[in-house]
Amino acid sequence: MSQLTDKYGPVFILAKELGVTNLNAQEDGGRITITGAAPTSYVTNQIWDKVKEIDPNLSGGDLSLNLSTIRQDIYGEYEVQAGDTLSGIAKEVTRGQLSYQQIFDANRDILSDPNSIKPGQKLKIPNFAAGKTA
Repeated sequence: MSQLTDKYGPVFILAKELGVTNLNAQEDGGRITITGAAPTSYVTNQIWDKVKEIDPNLSGGDLSLNLSTIRQDIYGEYEVQAGDTLSGIAKEVTRGQLSYQQIFDANRDILSDPNSIKPGQKLKIPNFAAGKTA
């Protein structure tokens, strides 16, 4: 394995775990390019967060991350965990760009009360104006 593969391997592994399809990594001239199709913008942002853990200022100049987004109709999907609240999900997943009410409204087909969410439920996270955080 090369230094770049070692360095950015966790990004590739996360992308695979999050369902990125057509995933590929290629090294050339001291750079690694990771390509694929992410299910949602939320997944793309989670992958960018992993990149920033490795290179916080994105100053390495040794990575190209080229991900297309398959679903444009929503920002993402979130599986409710024990202890989650809609306001907590809004704060964490959208970094405060959406309110709990907006997430509730987008999920009225499966939710009847914003204070009653259950672990395992898959919530749609609607698109929001600020869009991508990367």
